[in-house]
Amino acid sequence: MSLRMRILALIGLFLLLMAAAGGAVMVANARDAVRAEMASALELGGALGLAMAERGEMPDGIGILNSLGLRHLRFIGPDGLPRPEPAERRAPDWFAALIGGEPQERRLVAGDLRIVAEPWDEIAEVWEDMSDLAAAMLAVGLLLMAAAHLAVGRALAPLSRLEAGVERLRAGDYAFAFDGHGVPELDRLGTGIAALADGLAAAERENRQAGQRIVAAQDAERREIAREIHDELGAALFAIKVDAGRILRLRDGDADTEAAERAGKILDTAAEVHRLSRRILARLRPALLDQLPLSEALADLAGDWMRRQPDIAVTLAIEPPAAVADLDGCDEVLRLTVYRLVQESLVNAFRHAAPSAVAVGLRIDPDMVEITITDDGPGMPNGGDAGKSGFGISGMAERVRTLGGTLSIGTAAGGGTRVSARLCRPALSPSSPPALECMT
Repeated sequence: MSLRMRILALIGLFLLLMAAAGGAVMVANARDAVRAEMASALELGGALGLAMAERGEMPDGIGILNSLGLRHLRFIGPDGLPRPEPAERRAPDWFAALIGGEPQERRLVAGDLRIVAEPWDEIAEVWEDMSDLAAAMLAVGLLLMAAAHLAVGRALAPLSRLEAGVERLRAGDYAFAFDGHGVPELDRLGTGIAALADGLAAAERENRQAGQRIVAAQDAERREIAREIHDELGAALFAIKVDAGRILRLRDGDADTEAAERAGKILDTAAEVHRLSRRILARLRPALLDQLPLSEALADLAGDWMRRQPDIAVTLAIEPPAAVADLDGCDEVLRLTVYRLVQESLVNAFRHAAPSAVAVGLRIDPDMVEITITDDGPGMPNGGDAGKSGFGISGMAERVRTLGGTLSIGTAAGGGTRVSARLCRPALSPSSPPALECMT
């Protein structure tokens, strides 16, 4: 039951209790009034009977007394023929029993006269009064309930706004403001929640800054590892190739056949290790990002896949076109994240989807970069369950979350798979720590 209904139910209960208490008081007063009225009627009937008896008009005077139409009274003579009772009582029997009204009788020895006082008229008056009062109370109660419904609704309206603010707060919008309309309790509650929202916003900013520092440190470490692999391993492989080539050139006659074979194997192994090292270098640190702007690096990546798979159309669109310079000027962490996301999505599309077309789109806003990669393949094999993706997508999802963005993978509108990511654009300088400001 809602708070409004609980309050209205409580008000209704109070009204019922008040009505019950008022009814009980009226019933008690009615009992006393009926008893007093019956006693007074009996006194009046007794005085009239005695007067008739003293004048010697009995028993013929009984008819005269009954013809007077005295309220509540019936006179019964020695023949036992009373005035007929009313054919209909205007009050229900249960109400008459509640009032406790029973006919009272008084016998006069002189004249052998019986006087009966009946409370039905008095009870009917009480019933009519209580019925009118109950109808009035019902109407007033309904009006009070309607007024209370409106008043409680207006009084609880700030709670609805408070609930909406808390929902926005839970969704990540920490710009919380609340006006309690002068209610001290609500004002204190709103002030406390606003302070909590400020604390959560500060904590999220700190977490995002820490996440960016972690990602930047990881990228720096990968860059260092790539440099060491290139410098040290590349030099060692080059020396192996030189020595193996020298052995091949020095072979003379059949005696050197085995040496030549071994030298050829060394060359093959060195070439394979060289290709492996280049793949490792590409995974650790894309060399294109050190040589080209991000937009050109993405265009080269799409062109490389089109050269490998000429029967599959790969398109790249950046909106708005005037924002290409902003994209190229993004900080290093964001540039690498965008490139890795597109790279991993293209690898998954070509490896698993067997599409005929893949579309890569980027939309650049002042505070946000949105990336979408869609293909027209058969869709995700797990029924759209991105939680069962491989390590590449899982790693990218973790990276995107660390940077304060969102990543979603699902079915495209026309079939196939759609990868969508929204990344905040941090305002970084080379000497300042990462700081992320994003509109959600």
